Amino acid sequence: MNYNNEMFINQFRDILIKNKPAKILFVCSAEYDRFGYRHAIDGLETEIVPFCDFSVNPEVSDVKKGVFLFKEQKCDFIVTVGGGSAMDTAKAIKFFAESNVKILAVPTTAGTGAEVTRYAVLYNNGDKDSVRSYDIIPNYAVFDYKTLASLPRFQKIVTGLDAFSHAVEAYWSVHSTQQSREYSAQALDIFNGVFMKFIDGDESTYEDMMKCSELAGRAINIAQTTAPHALSYKIHKFKGFYHGHAVALCLLYIWKYMEENSSSDKLDTLLEETARVSHFTPESFKNLLISLGLHNDLTLTHDQFKEALEGVNIDRLSNHPMRFSLDDIEKIYCSFLDIV
Repeated sequence: MNYNNEMFINQFRDILIKNKPAKILFVCSAEYDRFGYRHAIDGLETEIVPFCDFSVNPEVSDVKKGVFLFKEQKCDFIVTVGGGSAMDTAKAIKFFAESNVKILAVPTTAGTGAEVTRYAVLYNNGDKDSVRSYDIIPNYAVFDYKTLASLPRFQKIVTGLDAFSHAVEAYWSVHSTQQSREYSAQALDIFNGVFMKFIDGDESTYEDMMKCSELAGRAINIAQTTAPHALSYKIHKFKGFYHGHAVALCLLYIWKYMEENSSSDKLDTLLEETARVSHFTPESFKNLLISLGLHNDLTLTHDQFKEALEGVNIDRLSNHPMRFSLDDIEKIYCSFLDIV
């Protein structure tokens, strides 16, 4: 496929020419030259060390392999081209290598916003085990929205919903600021205007949708995510749902629970603002998920349900605007999961 992305390739080369790296750790999928970025390095006085040995949900063990390669080859720069998995892996390699190396990120999905955040989402035998540091935020990003043409429709759906969830959760967060809420509101306005056209392959929406993802990423980088992300990881683990799918389901039913159990004018106001800036209510968001085929197969075994409950760290929900007890969490899970 010809992506007609020469403008972005040139931006990419200019950044490398400016930095003059001697040896680049190139973190991306096995098909790492399909967008032209590997070929773009040809002719520069730099060596490439490819690292593709990581899973879709990168494990700590994957990162350790990358750290070993980074150190063994004495790399002095990191390039990552891909979705959240590639970018999180690259960021985590820098973190665990304890290096001040610079990172150049080229996102190829519109959802994670990982190119602008201090988080690297990792897993340890399937359970979330992430890192965070301002030092791992990529130093450079090339927003090549032309690459979004490569995404299957379902991948557009789940990554787009991840961006939506980031924006809503950052708006809710007790750590939100005027700046983060502006980012959230802008992201949600874009989402409302282009998401359905985006998932149906309208190329005129690609630039806007990548901007939506970036803005939502900037919002969570300030405010952090809240309860929907915290409750989603076991759903992701047990159901095999994509991250954005699991988060969107948890967001819906947490949102619904908040509306039904609000006991303060402050929370009522926040929920009213959420409906205004997101252009959704819990009911209309549920209808969206149903229409996208994301509201099916919501069963867990009793053992899985027990692990899901025990796996939620209440302390990590301290940035959510409504305090949740374990009983609240159980009620939220039971409002959409069938326990068999």
